[in-house]
Amino acid sequence: MRSNIILTLVLNFTVAAENPNPNVSSCGTTIHNIQKPLIVKGVATGEPGRWPWHAAIWHRVSRKAHAYVCGGTLLSDLYILTAGHCVSKDGNALNERLFTVQLGSVKQNLLLSGFPVQNKAVAEVFLHEEFSSRDFRADIGLLALKTRVDLNEYVRPICLPMRDLRSDFSSAVGRMAVTVGFGMTESGDNSDDLRQLNVSIVDYVTCLQSNREVFGRSLSEGIICAGAVQGGTVCNGDSGGGLYTEEADGRWVIRGVTSFTAQRGWDDSSCSLKDYSAFVNVSFYEPWIRYVMENDQQEGFFHRNLKDEKIVKMKVVHDDTPEVSQELRLSDKKCREYKRKGLVVTGLRGPGHIYLQINDKPMGLAYYLNDRYALTTANLARNCMNAVCQTILGKKVQQVILHPKFTGSRDFNVALIVIPPATEPFWCLSPETSPKIYFENRQLRLNTITAVSPSWMEFELDSFLPTKMGSVVYNERREIVGLMQNPAGEPIVMTNTSAVLDWIESVVWNEQ
Repeated sequence: MRSNIILTLVLNFTVAAENPNPNVSSCGTTIHNIQKPLIVKGVATGEPGRWPWHAAIWHRVSRKAHAYVCGGTLLSDLYILTAGHCVSKDGNALNERLFTVQLGSVKQNLLLSGFPVQNKAVAEVFLHEEFSSRDFRADIGLLALKTRVDLNEYVRPICLPMRDLRSDFSSAVGRMAVTVGFGMTESGDNSDDLRQLNVSIVDYVTCLQSNREVFGRSLSEGIICAGAVQGGTVCNGDSGGGLYTEEADGRWVIRGVTSFTAQRGWDDSSCSLKDYSAFVNVSFYEPWIRYVMENDQQEGFFHRNLKDEKIVKMKVVHDDTPEVSQELRLSDKKCREYKRKGLVVTGLRGPGHIYLQINDKPMGLAYYLNDRYALTTANLARNCMNAVCQTILGKKVQQVILHPKFTGSRDFNVALIVIPPATEPFWCLSPETSPKIYFENRQLRLNTITAVSPSWMEFELDSFLPTKMGSVVYNERREIVGLMQNPAGEPIVMTNTSAVLDWIESVVWNEQ
């Protein structure tokens, strides 16, 4: 976290769902027809039901104690939208058992439980795969509740934006919006009452020019910038709450999720009263939100075949050129084919590796990509060029193909060996380096990278890692993202397989 930016959370550690209550109207409606002028220089929202989709997220800090940490927004009777940093620590999603979500209350008090208040346990935490606590990229998460919310006049979902991704943000610039929360007020304490604030959505240029140091590295299509005309602001504790606009039909739509703002000073970590605030652009992440809500999981979202949305790697296309369907890579097509046939490594089907040895001396590991080819490092495979190299089951390597740019260094340290037929399930290949990568179920954090080149990266860890030459590094979908170049006790260097994927595809599936 940069010193001149603060999370608006104090943390030390559409389509609404089908409504089961026929007497409650659909998303984005309230029982109130008045607008009251959050937060710092905001006002209390008053009686329950004014913002029936607002949720308070509480974190268990001890066996018997809970602390308020963030806001959230009800999207259906099972899902709460919030900020990624509200549901994570050190880049990882927190355990769902730590959370309690309170709905229907305008008081910051978890002991309240009578109507219309509802306190709900959380079944699962979904942290966006591209979330980064360093620059607030993809600062968005979803909480799946254990039991359905009882929808009524005081608890009901807000509407998600329509799927008009091209014009949604530009049409929102200049509009007034409302944000609510229990965060810090001008007195320096969190509010006991739910407060609201009117803010104006501004364009990227205005936001950037207002404070280039704060917003220069963070502004993107995934961010909305907004500020209060009367000098109020979102503040510590307001994170995760929603930014709403009222549409022509009277319904309210969620436009943003409170993410970050500037800090007041070098020696004061509370929120600045003079700067705009950044909200996650819900329209930008709407496809991910709907995917999780419809599938109860996020695995596969980034590799699905996009036909309706013009999104590639979560980047919206804003031109008016004719739409062209996204072409899958050859390795991705083969992966899907192998999955349909049940040939791919999964949590239940594995491990998918073969041990290579020379004269009964273990050398390292290789991984089948199809029935003929296995992937390993070049510094391992070259030992098999002048000696009989075989598996512990006696299968012999028939051919070794080193990457043509491999010269004996870390660069392009990858090879393919021919060793048919496969005796283990196949591995799929990731087309890109993922933000979360794993070695033997241990996450390798990207902030431990000490050196990098296009085809490799080096990690410096504070604990021993039992690597072997050729050991696979994989992402959350159990796709190969890299190979360990060295055995245990030597520098932890990983070959980046996405950088050599074109070569791998040209060799492995050249004849198909």
